[in-house]
Amino acid sequence: MGKQEKFQFTYYKEFAESRVAKFSTNEYHSLMELLFDKYLEEWGECKGRAWCGTCHIQVIEGCLPLKMDDQESHTLSNVDGTTETSRLACQIPLNIELNNIVFKIISDNTY
Repeated sequence: MGKQEKFQFTYYKEFAESRVAKFSTNEYHSLMELLFDKYLEEWGECKGRAWCGTCHIQVIEGCLPLKMDDQESHTLSNVDGTTETSRLACQIPLNIELNNIVFKIISDNTY
């Protein structure tokens, strides 16, 4: 089996602390699962079903080409502080399109 290619992205936590996360495509099902498992982010009350909004992020640099589905859009419409670059990390697949993207974790995620 060949060597799996590694990618990375940058994210900002509370108090503007930045971290670089490395990943391989399909290593986890979603961005939320990777950050929960490897970087100990405390989120995902609904276990990735796009119901709770606790994994709200805002893209700062780059873009996510996937359109959001109706459930993600509905949940974000009920979350405080969303912008046009807001997404739910549980709905973002871990693939090459995340390479070099920069986003911020919104720490006051409440639904």
